[in-house]
Amino acid sequence: MDWKKYEKEIYEHFKGQYPDAEITLDAKKDGLFSKTKRQIDILIEQHVAGNRIVIAIDGKYFNKKVDVKAVESYISMLEDIGAHKGLLISKEGFTEAAYNRAHFGSAEIELEILNFKDLHAFQSHGAIPYAGNNGALVPSPFGWVVDGQTTPAWLATLYQQGRTLGEAMQDNEFMYIQFWDRHKDGDSLEDLLNLQEEMFRENDPECSIEFLPTIRRKDIKTKLRVANTKNYPTPEYTGFVEFEDFIFFCVMFSPVNRSKSNIRKLENIMEAVRPIKIEHQDANKPMQPTADA
Repeated sequence: MDWKKYEKEIYEHFKGQYPDAEITLDAKKDGLFSKTKRQIDILIEQHVAGNRIVIAIDGKYFNKKVDVKAVESYISMLEDIGAHKGLLISKEGFTEAAYNRAHFGSAEIELEILNFKDLHAFQSHGAIPYAGNNGALVPSPFGWVVDGQTTPAWLATLYQQGRTLGEAMQDNEFMYIQFWDRHKDGDSLEDLLNLQEEMFRENDPECSIEFLPTIRRKDIKTKLRVANTKNYPTPEYTGFVEFEDFIFFCVMFSPVNRSKSNIRKLENIMEAVRPIKIEHQDANKPMQPTADA
């Protein structure tokens, strides 16, 4: 495969992943700061909730790992074209410094880096976790997948594409989703926060709990909490969304050098999640989810 076929294969893959988007191969876009035409291997433009989202994808057909200089150059280009998200794909992978630069910088752009061999695992869909009659439409953050495996501790998990759940947990970089039924005890979000804080203090009296500024939703309470406890390998970030019938919360663990990028992914979920009602029918008929007005 030469570099043209390499780009074409990446292009065909994302045409399938974003069927409703405008996707351009070998695009040209005016630089906001450079005031010149910038070349983008693959440009994805799509309207989401009334906003135009720009995703730029670049394929590096190198015979060695992509280094930190290439990542820095790509971040500058993303800023110049006003991209919201970027994906850098390499045939031979990336150096450790390149990974750190992609996830530990100050840019507000979401940048993912991906080995070409893992391209098949890059997904852009979501899931519908549910408990009892409560369910939620949960988007998959850019570069992550939703895993529908359930346990008593979670209704679904999320982790980076190309990994397994076991690998993500070993690397301490994953999220899990759970609901809190508000009808059982009439609990509010504040009630749940107080209850969970008591549990943290029981397990580690010296744990620190802080609430971070986060997204706002009209007529719906949201909270973003970070807890540092000696019992966990990384800080625990939890995003809460208080719906009428249940409280949705997503718990995230993240290495320090990826926390800023991953917090944005957690907030993307908090902003986009929608409640639904699950109607349980008899055993011979499938369950039918219905949107919660």
